[in-house]
Amino acid sequence: MPLTAVIGTGSWGTAASVLVARNGGMAVLYGRDAGKVATIARSRSHPQFPGTILAEAISVTADAAAMADADLVLWAVPTQHTRAQARLLAASIHPSAMVVSLSKGLEQGTLARVTDILAEELPGRAFGCLSGPSHATEVVAGLPVCLVVAGSTEVRERTQTRLHAARSRLYTSADMLGVELGGALKNVVAIAAAICEGLGFGDNTKAAMITRGLAEMRRLGRAMGANDATFSGMAGVGDLLTTCYSPHGRNRALGLAIARGENPLEILKRLHTVAEGAWTSRAAVELGRRHHVELPIASQVASVIWDAKPVPQAMEQLLARAPKEEDA
Repeated sequence: MPLTAVIGTGSWGTAASVLVARNGGMAVLYGRDAGKVATIARSRSHPQFPGTILAEAISVTADAAAMADADLVLWAVPTQHTRAQARLLAASIHPSAMVVSLSKGLEQGTLARVTDILAEELPGRAFGCLSGPSHATEVVAGLPVCLVVAGSTEVRERTQTRLHAARSRLYTSADMLGVELGGALKNVVAIAAAICEGLGFGDNTKAAMITRGLAEMRRLGRAMGANDATFSGMAGVGDLLTTCYSPHGRNRALGLAIARGENPLEILKRLHTVAEGAWTSRAAVELGRRHHVELPIASQVASVIWDAKPVPQAMEQLLARAPKEEDA
Protein backbone atom coordinates (compact mmCIF):
# COMPACT_ATOMS: atom_id res chain seq x y z
CA MET A 1 0.00 0.00 0.00
CA PRO A 2 1.37 3.48 -0.87
CA LEU A 3 2.67 5.46 2.08
CA THR A 4 1.86 9.09 2.80
CA ALA A 5 4.19 11.04 5.08
CA VAL A 6 2.89 14.02 7.04
CA ILE A 7 5.60 16.32 8.34
CA GLY A 8 4.50 18.31 11.36
CA THR A 9 2.67 17.09 14.46
CA GLY A 10 0.70 20.29 14.95
CA SER A 11 -3.08 20.26 14.76
CA TRP A 12 -3.40 20.47 10.98
CA GLY A 13 -0.63 17.96 10.27
CA THR A 14 -2.28 15.51 12.63
CA ALA A 15 -5.67 16.15 11.03
CA ALA A 16 -4.19 15.47 7.60
CA SER A 17 -2.89 12.09 8.78
CA VAL A 18 -6.38 11.34 10.10
CA LEU A 19 -7.83 12.10 6.65
CA VAL A 20 -5.36 9.72 5.01
CA ALA A 21 -6.20 6.91 7.44
CA ARG A 22 -9.91 7.58 7.20
CA ASN A 23 -9.65 7.07 3.45
CA GLY A 24 -8.03 3.66 3.94
CA GLY A 25 -4.41 4.78 3.54
CA MET A 26 -1.24 4.33 5.57
CA ALA A 27 0.35 7.45 7.06
CA VAL A 28 3.52 8.22 8.94
CA LEU A 29 3.25 11.35 11.07
CA TYR A 30 6.69 12.85 11.66
CA GLY A 31 7.65 15.40 14.29
CA ARG A 32 11.06 16.72 15.32
CA ASP A 33 10.19 17.04 19.04
CA ALA A 34 11.02 13.54 20.25
CA GLY A 35 9.31 14.05 23.61
CA LYS A 36 6.04 15.24 22.10
CA VAL A 37 6.13 12.51 19.48
CA ALA A 38 6.72 9.83 22.12
CA THR A 39 3.73 11.07 24.12
CA ILE A 40 1.45 11.02 21.07
CA ALA A 41 2.70 7.59 20.00
CA ARG A 42 2.24 6.13 23.47
CA SER A 43 -1.21 7.60 24.13
CA ARG A 44 -2.41 7.36 20.50
CA SER A 45 -3.94 10.80 21.00
CA HIS A 46 -3.01 14.42 20.38
CA PRO A 47 -3.29 17.12 23.08
CA GLN A 48 -5.26 19.35 20.68
CA PHE A 49 -7.91 16.65 20.24
CA PRO A 50 -8.68 15.14 23.66
CA GLY A 51 -10.73 11.97 23.48
CA THR A 52 -9.73 11.17 19.88
CA ILE A 53 -7.74 7.99 19.33
CA LEU A 54 -5.47 7.90 16.28
CA ALA A 55 -6.07 5.01 13.91
CA GLU A 56 -3.58 2.13 13.77
CA ALA A 57 -2.85 3.12 10.16
CA ILE A 58 -1.04 6.21 11.50
CA SER A 59 2.47 5.66 12.80
CA VAL A 60 3.92 8.54 14.82
CA THR A 61 7.68 8.98 14.83
CA ALA A 62 10.63 11.33 15.27
CA ASP A 63 12.75 9.10 13.01
CA ALA A 64 13.00 10.73 9.59
CA ALA A 65 14.02 7.42 8.03
CA ALA A 66 10.45 6.23 8.51
CA MET A 67 9.29 8.40 5.62
CA ALA A 68 11.88 7.15 3.14
CA ASP A 69 9.34 5.11 1.14
CA ALA A 70 6.58 7.72 1.06
CA ASP A 71 5.57 8.78 -2.45
CA LEU A 72 3.43 11.66 -1.15
CA VAL A 73 4.59 14.10 1.53
CA LEU A 74 2.15 16.52 3.16
CA TRP A 75 4.11 19.46 4.53
CA ALA A 76 2.53 20.93 7.69
CA VAL A 77 5.44 22.94 9.10
CA PRO A 78 4.93 26.65 9.98
CA THR A 79 6.16 28.89 7.17
CA GLN A 80 8.97 30.59 9.08
CA HIS A 81 10.47 27.19 10.03
CA THR A 82 10.00 25.54 6.65
CA ARG A 83 13.38 26.32 5.10
CA ALA A 84 15.43 25.01 8.01
CA GLN A 85 13.27 21.92 8.39
CA ALA A 86 13.39 21.15 4.67
CA ARG A 87 17.18 21.30 4.71
CA LEU A 88 17.30 18.86 7.61
CA LEU A 89 14.91 16.41 5.96
CA ALA A 90 16.05 16.67 2.34
CA ALA A 91 17.98 13.40 2.43
CA SER A 92 15.05 11.56 4.05
CA ILE A 93 12.42 12.48 1.45
CA HIS A 94 12.45 10.19 -1.58
CA PRO A 95 13.75 11.94 -4.72
CA SER A 96 10.57 11.04 -6.63
CA ALA A 97 8.13 11.93 -3.86
CA MET A 98 5.49 14.57 -4.46
CA VAL A 99 5.47 17.26 -1.77
CA VAL A 100 2.24 19.14 -1.03
CA SER A 101 2.25 22.15 1.28
CA LEU A 102 -0.47 22.53 3.90
CA SER A 103 1.17 25.68 5.31
CA LYS A 104 -0.35 29.12 4.77
CA GLY A 105 2.11 31.98 4.92
CA LEU A 106 4.91 33.98 3.31
CA GLU A 107 8.54 33.79 4.39
CA GLN A 108 10.02 36.89 6.01
CA GLY A 109 12.74 38.58 4.01
CA THR A 110 12.42 36.51 0.83
CA LEU A 111 8.60 36.90 0.62
CA ALA A 112 8.61 33.35 -0.77
CA ARG A 113 5.57 31.10 -0.76
CA VAL A 114 6.04 27.72 0.91
CA THR A 115 6.20 25.82 -2.39
CA ASP A 116 8.95 28.22 -3.52
CA ILE A 117 10.95 27.41 -0.39
CA LEU A 118 10.41 23.68 -0.80
CA ALA A 119 11.42 23.82 -4.46
CA GLU A 120 14.71 25.47 -3.45
CA GLU A 121 15.49 23.10 -0.60
CA LEU A 122 14.08 19.85 -2.07
CA PRO A 123 15.02 20.14 -5.74
CA GLY A 124 13.80 17.62 -8.29
CA ARG A 125 10.49 16.83 -6.62
CA ALA A 126 7.02 17.80 -7.82
CA PHE A 127 5.19 20.29 -5.59
CA GLY A 128 1.63 21.31 -4.85
CA CYS A 129 -0.44 22.98 -2.14
CA LEU A 130 -3.64 22.13 -0.30
CA SER A 131 -5.90 24.84 1.05
CA GLY A 132 -9.49 25.74 1.90
CA PRO A 133 -11.68 26.12 5.00
CA SER A 134 -10.21 23.42 7.19
CA HIS A 135 -10.04 23.90 10.93
CA ALA A 136 -8.33 20.81 12.25
CA THR A 137 -10.71 20.26 15.17
CA GLU A 138 -13.67 19.84 12.83
CA VAL A 139 -11.71 17.62 10.43
CA VAL A 140 -10.64 15.25 13.21
CA ALA A 141 -14.21 15.17 14.51
CA GLY A 142 -15.30 13.81 11.13
CA LEU A 143 -17.30 16.83 10.02
CA PRO A 144 -17.50 17.33 6.24
CA VAL A 145 -14.72 19.41 4.72
CA CYS A 146 -14.09 20.76 1.21
CA LEU A 147 -10.54 21.54 0.12
CA VAL A 148 -8.68 22.45 -3.05
CA VAL A 149 -5.37 21.00 -4.18
CA ALA A 150 -3.21 22.84 -6.72
CA GLY A 151 -0.23 21.72 -8.73
CA SER A 152 0.49 19.56 -11.74
CA THR A 153 -2.08 17.05 -12.95
CA GLU A 154 -0.09 14.23 -11.35
CA VAL A 155 0.17 15.98 -7.99
CA ARG A 156 -3.52 16.80 -7.97
CA GLU A 157 -4.54 13.25 -8.85
CA ARG A 158 -2.33 11.60 -6.22
CA THR A 159 -3.48 13.98 -3.50
CA GLN A 160 -7.12 13.48 -4.43
CA THR A 161 -6.68 9.72 -4.30
CA ARG A 162 -5.26 9.87 -0.77
CA LEU A 163 -7.60 12.46 0.76
CA HIS A 164 -10.89 12.49 -1.16
CA ALA A 165 -13.54 10.51 0.74
CA ALA A 166 -17.22 10.61 1.70
CA ARG A 167 -16.69 13.50 4.13
CA SER A 168 -13.60 15.11 2.62
CA ARG A 169 -14.21 16.52 -0.85
CA LEU A 170 -11.19 17.68 -2.85
CA TYR A 171 -11.46 20.10 -5.72
CA THR A 172 -8.47 20.72 -7.98
CA SER A 173 -6.86 23.84 -9.38
CA ALA A 174 -4.02 24.56 -11.77
CA ASP A 175 -3.53 27.97 -10.09
CA MET A 176 -0.98 27.15 -7.40
CA LEU A 177 0.00 30.80 -7.04
CA GLY A 178 -3.57 31.91 -6.36
CA VAL A 179 -4.34 29.04 -3.99
CA GLU A 180 -1.22 29.72 -1.92
CA LEU A 181 -1.71 33.48 -1.87
CA GLY A 182 -5.33 33.08 -0.82
CA GLY A 183 -4.36 30.80 2.04
CA ALA A 184 -1.68 33.19 3.26
CA LEU A 185 -3.42 36.55 2.85
CA LYS A 186 -6.74 35.55 4.41
CA ASN A 187 -4.96 35.28 7.78
CA VAL A 188 -4.11 38.99 7.65
CA VAL A 189 -7.72 39.93 6.91
CA ALA A 190 -8.88 37.70 9.76
CA ILE A 191 -6.76 39.66 12.23
CA ALA A 192 -8.27 42.95 11.01
CA ALA A 193 -11.82 41.57 11.12
CA ALA A 194 -11.29 40.26 14.65
CA ILE A 195 -9.99 43.63 15.81
CA CYS A 196 -13.24 45.17 14.55
CA GLU A 197 -15.20 42.48 16.35
CA GLY A 198 -13.25 42.95 19.57
CA LEU A 199 -13.78 46.70 19.49
CA GLY A 200 -17.53 46.14 19.31
CA PHE A 201 -17.93 47.71 15.87
CA GLY A 202 -20.70 45.28 14.96
CA ASP A 203 -21.55 42.98 12.08
CA ASN A 204 -21.71 45.70 9.43
CA THR A 205 -18.15 46.85 10.01
CA LYS A 206 -16.78 43.32 10.24
CA ALA A 207 -18.50 42.36 6.98
CA ALA A 208 -17.11 45.47 5.29
CA MET A 209 -13.60 44.69 6.54
CA ILE A 210 -13.81 41.12 5.19
CA THR A 211 -15.15 42.32 1.84
CA ARG A 212 -12.47 44.95 1.37
CA GLY A 213 -9.85 42.51 2.60
CA LEU A 214 -10.91 40.07 -0.11
CA ALA A 215 -10.54 42.89 -2.64
CA GLU A 216 -6.95 43.41 -1.43
CA MET A 217 -6.22 39.71 -1.77
CA ARG A 218 -7.61 39.69 -5.29
CA ARG A 219 -5.72 42.84 -6.33
CA LEU A 220 -2.38 41.48 -5.20
CA GLY A 221 -3.06 38.09 -6.74
CA ARG A 222 -4.02 39.69 -10.03
CA ALA A 223 -0.82 41.76 -10.08
CA MET A 224 1.27 38.67 -9.44
CA GLY A 225 -0.40 36.61 -12.14
CA ALA A 226 -2.94 34.53 -10.20
CA ASN A 227 -6.36 33.60 -11.57
CA ASP A 228 -8.98 36.05 -10.31
CA ALA A 229 -11.56 33.26 -9.94
CA THR A 230 -9.39 31.44 -7.40
CA PHE A 231 -10.21 34.09 -4.79
CA SER A 232 -13.91 33.33 -5.16
CA GLY A 233 -13.30 29.66 -4.37
CA MET A 234 -12.31 27.43 -1.47
CA ALA A 235 -8.82 28.91 -1.06
CA GLY A 236 -10.17 32.46 -1.23
CA VAL A 237 -13.53 33.44 0.18
CA GLY A 238 -14.13 29.94 1.62
CA ASP A 239 -11.03 29.90 3.80
CA LEU A 240 -11.41 33.61 4.54
CA LEU A 241 -14.89 33.24 6.02
CA THR A 242 -13.93 30.30 8.20
CA THR A 243 -10.84 32.05 9.52
CA CYS A 244 -12.74 35.26 10.28
CA TYR A 245 -15.71 33.67 12.07
CA SER A 246 -14.66 30.38 13.64
CA PRO A 247 -13.87 30.22 17.36
CA HIS A 248 -11.02 27.84 16.44
CA GLY A 249 -9.16 30.51 14.42
CA ARG A 250 -5.76 31.44 15.84
CA ASN A 251 -5.55 34.63 13.74
CA ARG A 252 -8.99 35.65 14.94
CA ALA A 253 -7.83 35.00 18.52
CA LEU A 254 -4.83 37.27 17.92
CA GLY A 255 -7.05 40.06 16.59
CA LEU A 256 -9.44 39.81 19.54
CA ALA A 257 -6.53 40.00 21.99
CA ILE A 258 -5.14 43.06 20.21
CA ALA A 259 -8.55 44.72 20.48
CA ARG A 260 -8.47 44.08 24.25
CA GLY A 261 -5.27 46.12 24.41
CA GLU A 262 -2.79 43.28 24.73
CA ASN A 263 0.70 43.61 23.27
CA PRO A 264 0.76 41.74 19.91
CA LEU A 265 4.34 40.55 20.28
CA GLU A 266 3.67 39.22 23.77
CA ILE A 267 0.60 37.37 22.47
CA LEU A 268 2.67 35.73 19.74
CA LYS A 269 5.22 34.53 22.28
CA ARG A 270 2.66 32.71 24.40
CA LEU A 271 0.44 31.23 21.68
CA HIS A 272 0.64 27.44 21.57
CA THR A 273 -0.13 27.53 17.85
CA VAL A 274 1.17 29.80 15.08
CA ALA A 275 -0.84 32.84 13.96
CA GLU A 276 0.67 33.00 10.47
CA GLY A 277 -1.10 36.26 9.63
CA ALA A 278 1.18 38.27 11.91
CA TRP A 279 4.25 37.50 9.80
CA THR A 280 2.35 37.45 6.53
CA SER A 281 1.08 41.00 7.11
CA ARG A 282 4.61 42.38 6.87
CA ALA A 283 5.50 40.25 3.85
CA ALA A 284 2.24 41.16 2.10
CA VAL A 285 2.93 44.87 2.46
CA GLU A 286 6.36 44.44 0.87
CA LEU A 287 4.87 42.35 -1.95
CA GLY A 288 2.35 45.14 -2.49
CA ARG A 289 5.17 47.66 -2.83
CA ARG A 290 7.01 45.48 -5.30
CA HIS A 291 3.93 44.99 -7.45
CA HIS A 292 2.58 48.54 -7.02
CA VAL A 293 -0.58 47.36 -5.29
CA GLU A 294 -2.15 49.29 -2.43
CA LEU A 295 -2.98 47.13 0.60
CA PRO A 296 -4.38 49.49 3.23
CA ILE A 297 -5.76 46.79 5.54
CA ALA A 298 -2.60 44.68 5.51
CA SER A 299 -0.54 47.83 6.05
CA GLN A 300 -2.48 48.81 9.16
CA VAL A 301 -2.38 45.27 10.57
CA ALA A 302 1.39 45.17 10.09
CA SER A 303 1.78 48.59 11.72
CA VAL A 304 -0.29 47.57 14.75
CA ILE A 305 1.64 44.34 15.26
CA TRP A 306 5.19 45.33 14.37
CA ASP A 307 5.33 49.13 14.81
CA ALA A 308 3.18 49.42 17.94
CA LYS A 309 0.70 51.70 16.21
CA PRO A 310 -2.32 52.27 18.47
CA VAL A 311 -5.39 50.40 17.21
CA PRO A 312 -7.67 53.50 17.30
CA GLN A 313 -5.19 55.38 15.10
CA ALA A 314 -5.05 52.49 12.61
CA MET A 315 -8.84 52.32 12.41
CA GLU A 316 -9.14 56.08 12.00
CA GLN A 317 -6.67 56.04 9.11
CA LEU A 318 -8.60 53.27 7.37
CA LEU A 319 -11.92 55.08 7.78
CA ALA A 320 -10.43 58.43 6.73
CA ARG A 321 -9.42 57.15 3.30
CA ALA A 322 -10.85 59.17 0.42
CA PRO A 323 -14.16 57.94 -1.04
CA LYS A 324 -13.84 56.02 -4.29
CA GLU A 325 -15.66 53.72 -6.65
CA GLU A 326 -15.87 50.20 -5.27
CA ASP A 327 -13.48 47.84 -7.01
CA ALA A 328 -12.87 44.14 -6.82
